[in-house]
Amino acid sequence: MGPPLRKFFFAVCFFMKEILAQILSKHLKNIHEVPPEVIQIEHPRVKEHGDFSTNIAMVLAKQLRRSPVEIAESLATSLRSEKMFDKIEVKGGFLNLILNPTAYHQALNSLWSSQHQFQVINIGKGKSILIEYVSANPTGPMHVGHGRNAVVGDCLARLMEAVGFKVTREFYVNDHGVQIKTLGHSGIHYHSVLTKIHGIDVALPDDVYRGPYLENLVEKMRDQIEPIRNDPMAVGKLLGVELLEQVKADLFQLGIIFDHYFSESSLYSNGEIQEVLQILQQKGFLYEDQGALWFKTTEFGDDKDRVLVKSDNSYTYFTPDIAYHHDKFSRNFDRYINVMGADHGGYVQRIKAAVSALGFDPEKLEFLLMQLVNLKRGGEVVSMSKRTGDYVTLSEVVDEVGKDAARFFFVMRSHHSTLDFDLELAKQQTMDNPVYYIQYAYARIASIFRKVAEAGYTYQEEELRSDLESLTLPEEIDLVKVVLEYSDILVAAAKLHEPHRIVFYLNDLAKVFQNYYTRGKSDSRYRVITTERKQTLAKLFLIKTVQEVFRHGLNILGVSAPEKMIREEEE
Repeated sequence: MGPPLRKFFFAVCFFMKEILAQILSKHLKNIHEVPPEVIQIEHPRVKEHGDFSTNIAMVLAKQLRRSPVEIAESLATSLRSEKMFDKIEVKGGFLNLILNPTAYHQALNSLWSSQHQFQVINIGKGKSILIEYVSANPTGPMHVGHGRNAVVGDCLARLMEAVGFKVTREFYVNDHGVQIKTLGHSGIHYHSVLTKIHGIDVALPDDVYRGPYLENLVEKMRDQIEPIRNDPMAVGKLLGVELLEQVKADLFQLGIIFDHYFSESSLYSNGEIQEVLQILQQKGFLYEDQGALWFKTTEFGDDKDRVLVKSDNSYTYFTPDIAYHHDKFSRNFDRYINVMGADHGGYVQRIKAAVSALGFDPEKLEFLLMQLVNLKRGGEVVSMSKRTGDYVTLSEVVDEVGKDAARFFFVMRSHHSTLDFDLELAKQQTMDNPVYYIQYAYARIASIFRKVAEAGYTYQEEELRSDLESLTLPEEIDLVKVVLEYSDILVAAAKLHEPHRIVFYLNDLAKVFQNYYTRGKSDSRYRVITTERKQTLAKLFLIKTVQEVFRHGLNILGVSAPEKMIREEEE
């Protein structure tokens, strides 16, 4: 067989909807000048209503003082001169368009450039985005909630890069403050127990960190803790450095690597916190009351003003967060996205207030608030961990189900919804497991190409798409239609920051392909390798395009595209 068609992207200039909008705009000139970008083209919910539909006649009715049906009928008459349409219907002011197979053949062919590469979709046009996600306190192992945040953030970064944005991935390390001091107290406690030192005032708070992970770490670092055992903050920072390395290792298990780890401690050491306080003070947004320093966030839509410096001169959590966002915006990215837990919902408005008060554009800052994860096994909720005795760690989940299944399951629902993660389903090597189902569709196509090679079937790359007219079966046209929808799915997912849409799409594509493939077992018309060379090449071109869509979509999800799978060898 010829060389593989590897490099794959979609051209923003080749959305079917855009092409149809341009054609409609051309034919509307006899009625009214309408730019293509204002013409809405949609897929009808009812398949019998056509391939595409537009309400442009209803949009123009009031302006033209004509009935929508009259406008639609006039436009339909004009459009019937276009060879790409099989049928054009007017339904209550809607214009329903049914394309002929040749239009889809041309569309499929046009996905590839003359260099035999998929063309680039570029709605980002090189604009820069800083995406901050995970940002877990380095005080213990990562749990499944962190896993969802990490995977959705990473998939979003991959998605935005795929559509032309320049993405920087950042992890904000909370390595200062109460949580680190609490970690230090916990470490000193375990150190005193391990070394049998008495008389140390550990002063353990109620929310002290406990668990074998910490006890083992303190034992490992006993000699380093000894000289600083009377300084909880110093001990906390020491332990935090080691725990952050474990966090990085857990993330690496999921294929997640950050461009930058930003240390909260740096905001203290380089004076950035004092700098933002001075800026806010000079702008008149701070005032003192009852010995504390307050920020007038109500002037920016917050429900109440917020304390930045408490009466004991310590900072609230909000203060370093303001300094961090000042640092972020000072780096001049075009957009900023924070991926956070849903419990930070109240945090959104106050951060936007701070950004605005500092003189930056709060509209450049967007938030993805992640709902909770319910970990289940056979319908029963799993709540206990072997390692911590409390929550289930992310590492335990990845060890049990594997990287691919873990990533896929974490991203297969909208971040707006609670996620039920079924460990047993994620491990299954069956078609009931959605990630296996999609990967298996990809592997099946790889198997077909191996069989083509084994049969001694050779061809030049140019021949693959030289004659697509033989793709006439309804299931083949359906497969082309789904492939052509991918570009729209990518753009919608990127604009809405919803990478789970890629999961839904790939599942739909797998269903359509598996249906086509299965038909070939009982009907020779559906087999890829036929007695007609041109027909075989056209079918190969179609399934290669489908395979590249699978490859690209799975890459956005950070899931592998295996060339072989166990079930494939059993058939």
